[in-house]
Amino acid sequence: MDLWHQYQQVVFISHQPFAKDSSFAIISAANPAGNNTPLGFNLCRNMALAAALHQSGVRYRKIIGAAPDKSFQEPSWAVFCSRQEATSIAMAWQQNALYWIEQGELWLLPALMQQEEKALGSFQQRLILAS
Repeated sequence: MDLWHQYQQVVFISHQPFAKDSSFAIISAANPAGNNTPLGFNLCRNMALAAALHQSGVRYRKIIGAAPDKSFQEPSWAVFCSRQEATSIAMAWQQNALYWIEQGELWLLPALMQQEEKALGSFQQRLILAS
């Protein structure tokens, strides 16, 4: 299965619920351009992204993007900004794509990839609240 289709199979793991009417992006700094990179490298990149978000004053919080069976998990950030700003952030961190949530609907948006944006349905149906 190609990456674009793999991205469409995502679920999200969070320790906190999200307001149903909030708009935000989900962005990772891991595995730039879809290349698998070592765990330590990815952790450093995600911490650097958090630092950049903090410095810019953008609100963000931790979330994990995962395969439905949780066999693959990628630490990410829920970023409370505009859709345009989110796409710029994803591109700056060499991400193929990002997720956008608006009015409870989940969208897969291209950043580096040349694809059409894809509606993925209800965000809440893909959210797993961890205890």
